[in-house]
Amino acid sequence: MKKIIGIFMLIAGIVIAVAASSASFAYFEADRGVHIKVVPDDSEFIDLKPLQPYAYINEQGTLTVDISTNNGNYNASKGFGKGVSPDSIYVFEHMFGVSNHLWENTPICVVITWSTSAFKLFNGTYTGSAGASPLKIIVQPGGMANIGMLINSTGLANCTSIDEDITIKAYADLSKCQP
Repeated sequence: MKKIIGIFMLIAGIVIAVAASSASFAYFEADRGVHIKVVPDDSEFIDLKPLQPYAYINEQGTLTVDISTNNGNYNASKGFGKGVSPDSIYVFEHMFGVSNHLWENTPICVVITWSTSAFKLFNGTYTGSAGASPLKIIVQPGGMANIGMLINSTGLANCTSIDEDITIKAYADLSKCQP
């Protein structure tokens, strides 16, 4: 019986609390505008900037790395070549940049991931090795990380294509850049 009275008292207390809280505030409605502009990769607050002729912003506004004659910057008269050789290793320093132009004066953690072994990315000047995915970089306010690319075509047949997406994410939480 004491349990039933206790449960009844608990239910009564909850009903009183709900009634009291709903009496103080019932409803609010407001219409506000939100303005977000979608811009190409090279015009964002955290932007991606092509630094080599092999990297460019395509018609959809997306950073693209294209080492072939399909590249919009390709010019046969300048001797750019048509691709990479089989069984070779190429290092392209400063292929593209990732910059921090946020309004807040805070560093960001940039995490770049890819899933192929045919290329690796690195930050800054090539020092003899490129890291595995993911590449984690802290970019200071107003700064830019220069991302290089190592392409390893060992074991790839002539006329093989390497088609891969990379994912670039930026975080205000610098702990995302910890190993």
